[in-house]
Amino acid sequence: MDGNDNVNNASSDAQGEQKEIEIRQIFKDMKVDIRKIKGDKSKLENELEDVKNNLKSIQTKEIELRNMITEFANNETKLNDRRIKLEKNLNNVTGKLEKLSKVQKELADIWA
Repeated sequence: MDGNDNVNNASSDAQGEQKEIEIRQIFKDMKVDIRKIKGDKSKLENELEDVKNNLKSIQTKEIELRNMITEFANNETKLNDRRIKLEKNLNNVTGKLEKLSKVQKELADIWA
């Protein structure tokens, strides 16, 4: 080997070492990025789980409210039916009272 070969080999070795250092740095950076991405992924998964739980809770409340609305509607129907029946009974009683008043007046006229 001559002197040029030694210089070329030394230069080549230095370049190889520099590339190895650069590659190691790239891997270090990648590991940091991977850890950060995994952390972000974990946060997003937790957020997603919270959103799913909130959605389930809202859906449960919605079902409860729908059931309450149905119950209120049924009660409203029953109360409306009862109101109609009471109004009919009241009209019957009012009619009977009018007839009794008329009879009472006629009797009063007869006895007077």
